[in-house]
Amino acid sequence: MRNWIEIEKRHRAFWQWAPVDRPLIQVIYDAYVDTELVAAAMGEGQLLPHKIDPAPILPEYDKVAAAREQIGDDAIGVAEPLLGIPWLEAICGCRVMVADGKSLWPESPATEIASIAVDEQNPWFRKLLDVIAVVIDHADGHYAVGLSHLRGPADVLVALLGTADFFAAFYDAPERIARLADQVAEVWLHVAHAQAQIVPRYRGGYGVRQFGLWAPDLAPWLQDDTSSMMSLGHYRQLFLRSMARMSTFPYGVLHLHIPSLHLSEMFAEVPNVRAINLYFDSPTISLSDAMPTLQRLQERRMPLILAKDVYQGFTLQEYKEILDGLSPRGLSVHLAAESVAEGRAVMEAVRAMAKG
Repeated sequence: MRNWIEIEKRHRAFWQWAPVDRPLIQVIYDAYVDTELVAAAMGEGQLLPHKIDPAPILPEYDKVAAAREQIGDDAIGVAEPLLGIPWLEAICGCRVMVADGKSLWPESPATEIASIAVDEQNPWFRKLLDVIAVVIDHADGHYAVGLSHLRGPADVLVALLGTADFFAAFYDAPERIARLADQVAEVWLHVAHAQAQIVPRYRGGYGVRQFGLWAPDLAPWLQDDTSSMMSLGHYRQLFLRSMARMSTFPYGVLHLHIPSLHLSEMFAEVPNVRAINLYFDSPTISLSDAMPTLQRLQERRMPLILAKDVYQGFTLQEYKEILDGLSPRGLSVHLAAESVAEGRAVMEAVRAMAKG
């Protein structure tokens, strides 16, 4: 059994930018396969909310939580209710499609989008709350349950409008895009607050998605992956206000893929963004390329969560490169392993490096 006092101390130090001997570490040893399990259970074609059964996924949450104990890293087990389903896009009006028994994606509706709103009887909204309730009951306090994955305003609008119409509207109808983005933000807030009312505390705080982070208070996930395809000026003009409206919870984590690095310092200005996560999932931007921006973010005392992707961590060699360029304060790094045994060995190496 891991020492919870030590784990909590390290997580609080991460948020507080306190002095530490090493970064906060999560070892990624296996894929989080709930998307494939959901898709396999649903069959081909359009997914309807009443067909969703979380039962096949519940053992996945047990496995993720158990791995944390077995590896002995700093992460906590967090059940994230059905990561693979595009909940917010569906609530806002997209159809959800299943293909090949392993993938899900949002599809634009056939009708013109004039406005976006949600009511209490929206079937996707009701199903999301039902799923969370089942997961909470299954976890039974043995591990944390996080808020679900809700994408940002640009992500939802590109799904609703289609890529070509979305980007054309930047020039043809920017006021419409900004208005719809604000409406998406209102739906996001409604859905997030509804979840926050039923998700229980875990050891006095909350878990952050599948990232294994513990926070002293509610910690939602903010993201807008489509931002990687636009300029700083366009994002600031059309979407920043909406993102700021969404950022009302005390421990917001802003997620970016590395092609959005040029926006990271802008996002660091958003109130209640308490940490920034970066996925190094593009060969065009290396650690060394990103280092000056990461160092400037650290100068702002902005906590950073660095990973290669949702299922991939850095090698120990890359970890050394990170330590050469960044302070361990307010730093969380995901490291790679292929098994629980290798994960233990990775953590032994991390502790040895800290002592050295």
